[in-house]
Amino acid sequence: MKPSLLPVACCLFCLGVFAQEAPPPPAKDSDLVAAAKKAKAGRVAIPHKPITNADVKKSKGKLIELPGKAPAANAPSSPTDRLTSMDKHQQARKAAEAAEEVQVAADKNIADLEKELAAIEQSYYEENDPSFRDDVIRKKFEQKKQELETARAALPPK
Repeated sequence: MKPSLLPVACCLFCLGVFAQEAPPPPAKDSDLVAAAKKAKAGRVAIPHKPITNADVKKSKGKLIELPGKAPAANAPSSPTDRLTSMDKHQQARKAAEAAEEVQVAADKNIADLEKELAAIEQSYYEENDPSFRDDVIRKKFEQKKQELETARAALPPK
């Protein structure tokens, strides 16, 4: 059996018919679009040129300098009021870093005390002598517990 040429012929015919089809006519602009195009055509383009020092020297304009104002009665008197915003920012940053260092040191101290307290508690349970446990270890435990509470109370607020 020979393959049929009919499908090939149909495809070629369809391509020929559709290829000769004319493109659709452009749509007509609405009244608003036509008015916008007309207004744009009537405008004059403004040339953009950078201003240079030579242009400023050639200019015929006059610079008016006003007399300086007298210092106000409520002028800043303290040194911190005369600081620039950059100096104020630097001081605030240094204060924040110092506060962070204090916080880290306090947290480390509390963590160390908690570890010591846990070790003392563990030694309490490991000890077999009740008198040594009650006389020595319990006193150490209470002392470390008091130190931990004091350290937590002295912890700066976050």
